[in-house]
This record gives sequence, structure tokens and C-alpha cells, in this order.
Amino acid sequence: MLLIAGGETDPSVESLVARARLRGMDARTLLVGPGTNPSLAWSFDDDRLLIDGDEAAPAGVFLRYDVFGHLADGRQATAYRANAWYTALQGWMLAHPRVRMLNRRYGGQMNKPFMLHLAARMGLHIPHTRVTNELDAVEREMAAAGPLIAKPLTGGGYAQPLEELLAGTERRDGRSAAPAFVQRRMVAPEVRVYGVGMGASRRFVAYRVDSEALDYRVDDDSVVVHLSLDDVGAEGVDGLGRVMDALEMDYGAADFKADPESGRLAFLEVNSAPMFAGFDAVSDSAVSDAILDYLAG
Repeated sequence: MLLIAGGETDPSVESLVARARLRGMDARTLLVGPGTNPSLAWSFDDDRLLIDGDEAAPAGVFLRYDVFGHLADGRQATAYRANAWYTALQGWMLAHPRVRMLNRRYGGQMNKPFMLHLAARMGLHIPHTRVTNELDAVEREMAAAGPLIAKPLTGGGYAQPLEELLAGTERRDGRSAAPAFVQRRMVAPEVRVYGVGMGASRRFVAYRVDSEALDYRVDDDSVVVHLSLDDVGAEGVDGLGRVMDALEMDYGAADFKADPESGRLAFLEVNSAPMFAGFDAVSDSAVSDAILDYLAG
């Protein structure tokens, strides 16, 4: 039996559940949200897990942290609830090594500068990059460096033209209060590649995102196109595989854009818990199929 757990209103969870049901898989759900209040009991005395009063012994679990509940109502209690459910289920999964899960061996390294540096060491092409808060120095070099962007070192923010950052950021002695990425601006196409599995058995699924925006996540009119791996090329696909192997990551998605000078795809970042509903929608649920096949063993 496969357990799919996460937010009641999470589109990626909805996509995976729908695909599992269409395939006739032995799967049950544990969904948390405004319309649900499931029960869970994990006894350490006999190590039994009860979900809604029934004993559960899933062979595989897909677990996704619910961010959508808190986004909808902004209540601290909702964020606490999501964290507690995620912690309880992740704890059970980690305590049972035979249960198939995503990224069991992945250490959770989410440091974006480290990830980008690792990608370069693994042979991937990356944009010219600097991590800095020296805004005066960057401003002096802008003309010679070509179009530049700035983006936060942590998650949750969007890339923006460097000019916008310079205009809207307070400086002290020519420096901002916090460092950020400053990078050469890459150009279309924007490519996303999902990887599921480890080593030679890893399955890759690729897409192109067409958007007029610098960051397609802010563009409601962006268009997703399913690509063949040949469209991406071995450099990007094999390089992503090396990065994921180095991190012991068996599930993730990497974003690439084209270098304006060479046309080569440049690695931007890899995400260990990417959303995928919009990508499933244009590829007959290719990402969900890869996840379900991996968790089913």
C-alpha cells in the first residue's frame, strides 16, 4: 500500500492522488486542510501506526509539506499544524528504513550558494556569479559586465533586474544590509528537468517554460511544453544526475536558462521538493508516474 500525505489543497498532491487512482494503485491518503481533520496514532510500545483508527503499514509514502493552508489564511496555528503533521509522518518514515520514500538519504542541504558551486564542480555550466553586498562596487562594474540580475540567497523570493535592486535598497558605506546573488542575466529558453531515482536507474522528465517575465513564477501567462531529453542535451541531464548523486538526492528538479553568448544551458538551482502539477498537466502526468513507479518499487 502507498500512502500519499500532504495538504488538502496542494495541487501537486491532488495530481499525484488522481494519477494513482487512475492507475488503480493500492493507495490511501492522509490530507490535512480546512475541510479535513484526520486522526493519527503511532505507539512506540508496539510500533503500530493507526490512521483514522485503521492500522497502516504502507510500503511507500509520498509526503509533502503543506504550504497552501497558511498561504490561504495567514494564521500561525495553520503553519504550526502543517509542521506538526509533516514532522510526525516524516519521523515515522525515517524510523522505518524499509519504507520507500523520496530523498531518504539526502541530507537536506538547501544552501543555494553551495548548490551552485557544487554544480560547477560537477561540470555544469553556470552563469557568471557573485555573492555580495557591495552594491557600489557592482554598480561601477555594470556597464562592462552586461545585463545583470539579483536574487535572494534563500528561498521564497524572485529574481529581479539588478537596476531594481540598486534603486530600492538602502546602502551604508556602499553596502546593503545583506548579501545576494548577482549574476549575468540568462535568456530563454527556460528549462526544468525533474529527476526521480538514483544512479543509472534515475528517470528524467524535461520541460520548457515560455514566459515574458524574468521569473516565470510571477507570470500567469507562462506556457509549459513537454520536452524530450534530446532537446535538453546530455550536458544538462548528465550533469544534473551527477549533482543529485553527490547529494544522494533521489527526487528533485533543476532549472536552466540559456547563456546569451554561447547558447549553452546554464544551471540555476535544484529544488528537493518541487511542485509539479502544472508540468503533469502537459505531459500525461509524467512526473507523477515517475514518483509512483519509484515509490512502488
